[in-house]
Amino acid sequence: MKLPHIDLKELKRLKEENFKERLKFIDWYTNWLKKSSNKTWSSQQKKIIN
Repeated sequence: MKLPHIDLKELKRLKEENFKERLKFIDWYTNWLKKSSNKTWSSQQKKIIN
């Protein structure tokens, strides 16, 4: 059985890209929370939880 070749440089690049995307989303979401009323974001959270 032959193991697949894993390109560690590519894996590292994808990991960094993923991290940047998550930070960008967190930044976007916190800005949205600050701009939105409590009623708006709490109703959306309720949809996720239920």
